[in-house]
Amino acid sequence: MFKICFHTMIVLAVLAITALPIAASDAAEAEVLQLLREDRPFHSIPPDLFEQLGWDLPDGGAQVKSLADNAAGSAFDPRRLEALPADSLGYRAKWHEVKYEVYGLEWDIPGLLLTPNDPVPGLPTVAIIHGGSANWYEFFLDPLNGPGLGQYLAQKVPVLLITIPGNYRHGGWQGQEELQDRVPGYVLDRNISAEEARLRNAVFTFRVITEGVRRLIETTTSGPVLVVGHSTGGEIRFLLEESSLKTRMGGLSLGWGTGGPASLDKVVQDAQEARAENLERFASYPPLWELRARSPEGYVRSKYIGPLNPSGGNTDLAVARRWHELVGHRRPQFKQVLQDLEHQGAEALRERAVKEIRQALEGNKLGVNPDEVIPDLFSTLRAPVTGYRKMIWAVAQKDNGHWNADPEKALEFRIAKAFRQQNPDIPIRVMVFDVPMTHYGHIEKARQVAGGLLAAMRWLMEP
Repeated sequence: MFKICFHTMIVLAVLAITALPIAASDAAEAEVLQLLREDRPFHSIPPDLFEQLGWDLPDGGAQVKSLADNAAGSAFDPRRLEALPADSLGYRAKWHEVKYEVYGLEWDIPGLLLTPNDPVPGLPTVAIIHGGSANWYEFFLDPLNGPGLGQYLAQKVPVLLITIPGNYRHGGWQGQEELQDRVPGYVLDRNISAEEARLRNAVFTFRVITEGVRRLIETTTSGPVLVVGHSTGGEIRFLLEESSLKTRMGGLSLGWGTGGPASLDKVVQDAQEARAENLERFASYPPLWELRARSPEGYVRSKYIGPLNPSGGNTDLAVARRWHELVGHRRPQFKQVLQDLEHQGAEALRERAVKEIRQALEGNKLGVNPDEVIPDLFSTLRAPVTGYRKMIWAVAQKDNGHWNADPEKALEFRIAKAFRQQNPDIPIRVMVFDVPMTHYGHIEKARQVAGGLLAAMRWLMEP
């Protein structure tokens, strides 16, 4: 009898430990988790449930807001976060900059590591990579300097906010220059010339980005890691699948407004139609050595402006202009053309890309060899689409292109379907926040999105 009771006690203790993170979460998070356990084509999180997700910050984000409010253009030095007391933040902050070499050039990749005081047991470090024209600020603050997604998540899990090379400069950009004339912060310990910037723009392949992300994660973190890319940043998770991070990522994938790798994006489209669209779209793009500015008007055309954007304004254009005004000093507001080509899998333009790379590098004094760069073109079409263990996409109701009133036309729906065909024996989910958030839901409803993503992480980590 004693043995039976003793073993029963052990089993109950193990079950209690396993269930502790779930019991400690609020009812809304538990309800979302229960939904995700059901195998459906997609899961819709209704508004009343969505609004209950998330948690408060110890100081409401006041100390970080004060730093940003008192910095020129809100572009405060992230190293100042290290002096703020962890007890009042709920986490410890540490700024990192990693230098590495690709194509004979040095590049810097920065990241902000947030370590929670009281982490949820059993969850990995979450490495968040921004999309085009953005940087780490966008996942740490909203446009009014209120708390962003990273601050909320850092109450529960370690968070590494990554900025791809070029998209951050200490002190930001002055804002007076034309956006396409900005000089990216490819290295952070010196200013580079416009001529050097043009050369680097022309060789800004996904190899440059992915190698930096890998180095930063390996340098600053240990243990399991969940790489979460937003928009263009979503490519990187899949490109890392065959890297030295493979074991640490454990075959788990979480996307936020991200779609899939370019290789599967092409699968879900008609090949001829995709080729025609790419040729038409990129015909008006500048050459690879120039930057493509992202204007307020462009954000309106892309339907990136919605009713929940906190910037304020009577029309979508007014909101977009105010948003750009608020963050234009610290946010790059540009995107490299080659990054766009590769993200879209626009291989029909390979000949043009090769020609422009050779033209940009001709006679260069930095020793960059075009024959080293060209084989790396469109690595996004070679990202692995099999070998995953568990996958989930989170997307907002008004995320143009990524979700649609007809799910069959939604990118996340089609990408998940394609992955199911390639990986028929693994659990795959699509989680839709059914509220009028756009592609930038992380600045529109940061607290609630954090709660939803935490539920997604819990689901991923379940056996």
